Amino acid sequence: MGNIGAKCGPTRDNPQKGTKMARLPEHATAVITLLFGFACAPAGAAQVAILAPVQQETIHDNSGTLAVEVKVEPPIDTEKGTSIRILLDGKRAAPDSPGMSFTLQGVERGEHWLQALLIDRQGQTLSVSDTVHFTMWQASINSPARKKKQQ
Repeated sequence: MGNIGAKCGPTRDNPQKGTKMARLPEHATAVITLLFGFACAPAGAAQVAILAPVQQETIHDNSGTLAVEVKVEPPIDTEKGTSIRILLDGKRAAPDSPGMSFTLQGVERGEHWLQALLIDRQGQTLSVSDTVHFTMWQASINSPARKKKQQ
């Protein structure tokens, strides 16, 4: 579950009169970021960014394997229990990890979006990366090029 943080409005420490704090599942935080173009994180929080794939990249892989690289500034403090959660199309796509490299398997052909969340030991969202859109390209057995080779 993620909390809407200081960059987005009132927080637990600074509520506005008449407002209530809402706890959101991580996919809701991702959707808010996708729709409104900003990440909600507490002021002073570490920033997480996706380095690979790059925005609008086309990945050519028939098996649907996707390498994801992230960066966190300042670096993750593993003693505090922070880790990275990768979301593919709003759903958890890999086990949470303090590592900066992830390999996703079985990504279907087509357009997708990816986000990285920096989470604490309790699974609370501390920071959300920008959304990266990419296309997974896979050869088709119905491809005209394949038909020519078979003749």
